[in-house]
Amino acid sequence: MQKYLAQVEVIAPNNLEKTRNLVRAFLSGPGPKLQQRLLERRQKTTNWATQWWLNDMYLSVPLALPINSNPGLVARPKRFSNQKEAAVFLARFLTELLNYQELLDANGLEPDKVKSKNGKGMQPLCMAQHYQMFRIYRRPGINGDEQVILDRATSGDHIIIAHHNQFYSVPVRAPDRARITEAELVQQILSIMETKADPRTPPVGILTTAKRPAWAKAREELLKHERNRHNLELLECCLCVVCIDDDVLPATFNNSLKKEDRWIGDRDFANVLHHALHGGGSRHLGANRWFDKTFHAILGKDGFWGLTYEHSAGEAPAIFKAFEELTEKVDAMPPPDENTVPSHLPAPEKLEWHLSEQSLNYIREAMTSFDYLVEDLDLCILWFEDYSKEFIKSCKISPDVYLQLSLQLTYFKLHGVLVATYESAGIRRFALGRVDCIRAASPEALAWAKAMCQGDPESQAANEQNNIPDKGTKRVQFTIYSQERMKELFDLAVQRQTKEMNDNINGLGIDNHLMGLHYAAKEAGEPVPDIFTDEAYKIINHFALSTSQVTTKNDTIAGYGPVVPDGYGCGYNIRDNGFIFAVSAFHSDGRTNAMKFAQTLEQSLRDMATMLKNASAQR
Repeated sequence: MQKYLAQVEVIAPNNLEKTRNLVRAFLSGPGPKLQQRLLERRQKTTNWATQWWLNDMYLSVPLALPINSNPGLVARPKRFSNQKEAAVFLARFLTELLNYQELLDANGLEPDKVKSKNGKGMQPLCMAQHYQMFRIYRRPGINGDEQVILDRATSGDHIIIAHHNQFYSVPVRAPDRARITEAELVQQILSIMETKADPRTPPVGILTTAKRPAWAKAREELLKHERNRHNLELLECCLCVVCIDDDVLPATFNNSLKKEDRWIGDRDFANVLHHALHGGGSRHLGANRWFDKTFHAILGKDGFWGLTYEHSAGEAPAIFKAFEELTEKVDAMPPPDENTVPSHLPAPEKLEWHLSEQSLNYIREAMTSFDYLVEDLDLCILWFEDYSKEFIKSCKISPDVYLQLSLQLTYFKLHGVLVATYESAGIRRFALGRVDCIRAASPEALAWAKAMCQGDPESQAANEQNNIPDKGTKRVQFTIYSQERMKELFDLAVQRQTKEMNDNINGLGIDNHLMGLHYAAKEAGEPVPDIFTDEAYKIINHFALSTSQVTTKNDTIAGYGPVVPDGYGCGYNIRDNGFIFAVSAFHSDGRTNAMKFAQTLEQSLRDMATMLKNASAQR
């Protein structure tokens, strides 16, 4: 409750006195009884929080999956001189994916390990997310989604390839023998690649971009026909989806800080992340997806290579790691033998749909709503290379703590306040643990940000925009804080954020706990305590800054959309040579702007380095 009040103090100060009274009433009233219920639940379940968390974070949320939930990752582009080379690459990737699946079936993964809490030795992490990523399908529901846990005896022996909005089922294990060969896979993939686009193909995949209740209704309509039921079963039970994209997104999806921010041809970093996240909507590649499926590998005609995934099945470390390691294995392989024996397998099964007029209406509605969402997404990529994590470590600061504070400073510069900030904290130290929320907005961070912005005309303008009084200070401010004092305030913010980070990864975060107390009351059929219906609780759970460290082995771009209409999303990849930030916002808000946030973040990082160097020079 003390940590909760600290959040209210920073984010909703006008509500602080009322919230203090509600906290006292909660502690002397229903709180202890609800806490006891959590302790009892702990005795009965492997992890008391996970199922409630899964429902709260994903399954009960009606928003469309792309942009709002499913992240995207873009790897270094591939270089192919012809279509056959691209088919070989995909066949090899899928062969390695099957090897990985068999390793999972045999429970053969070595557990990931981290330093133990006491600093002595290494502690294994729960690997459940790795084992389940190919065994989960998210099925839409009118009143909430359902996670379908697939049985390996009846699933995972075929893949779905999407091409020109058409889906093909490719068996990867033949009934009369084991797996099909790489050469056979190449021929199956080539036969799909060589298929011409048919303008009559209904873009059924676009239905998976609709809000979840709308997609659930459309799915019920599809299920009325036997052929559609067969198709949906194949899509749900496949190992993964591979999207072969025969188009590129136009330059309207570019948004670069610098002219040299090019990834492939005329496509900049933002353009390729748009491609991974949503495919450009119904006019481009948005229907060449099935967003409910966990693992989507995407290969573009210009060598684009990326991934999007359904987030309820697992976190980025498990899914991105598999994608990167399989890609690295394929990249290290020698050229294929040209003297391959031709395959006599039947052609891949083309999924033909029987669509009623009502189904066609659902498709049209989904196209309209998805295109609006796509056009509203504002992305900008900042590749910061002035310094790297080694400089931060030399200052004896955690790089993650440092970058979180840089985001707080940036938001304050732009908007004159701090807001509820979400950073995912992996809690895989616990069986079936997923994430809790590292909150970076703290009283210490606010005090430091104010000091850093002294006399900054932009932050003064932000204060005026947000109706924050200047408390009698003159418009033209002179330096109030010495360099030494700013460094002292920064050190306090670092200490607070470091504790917040460590508390969360060791199971002492407040968000899962508060969520659990809330759910314990609801499940018991008791009145929800006033603390959870209070305005302050809504404010501190309105994550206008949603962040995540998505560090990968290679230089990759990974990101996602904001989680609230007036918010920012910011995924960041900590590299040896700098940092890659993927900043997102929505154009429709009017107050948020991804390019401006990225530019201000770049300046914040420079200001912080200057502050540290000045403090060091004064010693």
